[in-house]
Amino acid sequence: MSSKENDMKSDELPRTLRERAIDLLVKNPGKTFTAKELCEILEVESESEIYAVLKQVARILRRKGIDLVFSQPVCKKCGFVMSKMYAKKCPRCKSEWIEPARFMVR
Repeated sequence: MSSKENDMKSDELPRTLRERAIDLLVKNPGKTFTAKELCEILEVESESEIYAVLKQVARILRRKGIDLVFSQPVCKKCGFVMSKMYAKKCPRCKSEWIEPARFMVR
């Protein structure tokens, strides 16, 4: 097998979701993404899977000296700021009208 064939095979290896997420975030510094946007771009069906991957990505990037930061979700009805990166409804007013967290690297 020639080295050209070996190069082609290594290029064809599927990249993990974690690798694709890191590439997307690092190649777009300062640009923010919601979990829903990341699902669409990375072709993932579950937002919960994205949140799990983002926790891992944050640790990986931190070791490389890059910070993954996020704006906390905010209730659009009462203005309550959630402490976690994911919320379906407001703990104060029970509204489901939530501004989602946005993620970026810096």
